Amino acid sequence: MKFLQIALLFTITLCQSRLSIDVYTESLCPDCMEFLLNSLTEAIDTPDIEEMVHIRVIPYGNVKRVFNLATGKWQFTCQHGAVECYGNYVQLCGQNILASKYPTNNEILQVQWAICIDRRIFKPYTNTRFDEAASLCAADFGISGTAVKECANGDQGYKLHLAAAEETDGLSPAHQYVPWITTNKRHSVTDEDLILEDLVSWACENYKGQKIEACTTRSV
Repeated sequence: MKFLQIALLFTITLCQSRLSIDVYTESLCPDCMEFLLNSLTEAIDTPDIEEMVHIRVIPYGNVKRVFNLATGKWQFTCQHGAVECYGNYVQLCGQNILASKYPTNNEILQVQWAICIDRRIFKPYTNTRFDEAASLCAADFGISGTAVKECANGDQGYKLHLAAAEETDGLSPAHQYVPWITTNKRHSVTDEDLILEDLVSWACENYKGQKIEACTTRSV
């Protein structure tokens, strides 16, 4: 029994020592796309990066919302228009479906989904363009593109967006721009700038446990 307690304590300590990065974005933000398609993509493509850092992408961003008493729901006004709100829904719905399909191994997949949508969306931005991106990405991830679109157009998409809204609006200090990046639930402009430039280098520098191979073999 004592051995099991020690082993459990060791496992918990390892989990607690892992860094966390939360990236608050919006689906049509150019700077967000730049980060997702460069520094974040390189990090997610780095083998075993999840052993050092837990990464999340939260699509919501600079949204204004008001509660509609008639409908009993919040109305969202996204920075880049209604299409951006729909893009947020598509990203959130895909993440949610992946989390349900792969309950024990989905954190990297959820980030990869957001990256895939950004890679597949192109101007002129429309809901149809996001639907097309969702279908292509869904095929890559082995999930239903129809399910993603049904979620994005239904009550589930609204609920996921509201959850993202509550998390984003609950940040302290309040976010001032996107992408807004917190590390271990705290915002630091210094850490944010380093992560925007090279997430892997930041993780290698700040992780206190056993570092992954890339920390010694990658060229910057």
